[in-house]
Amino acid sequence: MGPIARAGAGLIVVLAVAACGATATSAPTTGGQPTAGPPTEAPTAEATEAPTTAPTTAPTTAVEATCVDVTDSGEAATVEAAAAGFEWGPDPITAAVGDVITWTNADNVPHRVATDDGSCRMDSNIGGGASRSLQFTVAGEYPYFCTVHPNMKGTIIITE
Repeated sequence: MGPIARAGAGLIVVLAVAACGATATSAPTTGGQPTAGPPTEAPTAEATEAPTTAPTTAPTTAVEATCVDVTDSGEAATVEAAAAGFEWGPDPITAAVGDVITWTNADNVPHRVATDDGSCRMDSNIGGGASRSLQFTVAGEYPYFCTVHPNMKGTIIITE
């Protein structure tokens, strides 16, 4: 249970007890018979407001880059891919470490590749009719999406 929920539950209990207006008597003495004594007031507590700021999440660590944007390097594409009709193709894309994957955008709107784990991202959007390329340096399976249209998803498989 989070701190806000615990504080809220505690506050409800305190308010319920206070709302009853109950009084307590002194504790029983020997023989199990209560002794008459002056009533005592039920404990009261002031209501406190819940914190207004949301709890912070733990800091994230930087993910090591697994690819390089090689669009302006002059390296030739080894694997051709596309963005067309708001879909990536082919899916999955299969390439080897060091291959250059080039996406050509057949749509009239920009797209940009980024891996789900944050280890790889194109430096800028792929404009309509333009191309951009990535070169992966680490083997693995990389689910990816379009940063402009997050519903566009695909998978890149990089082999040794």
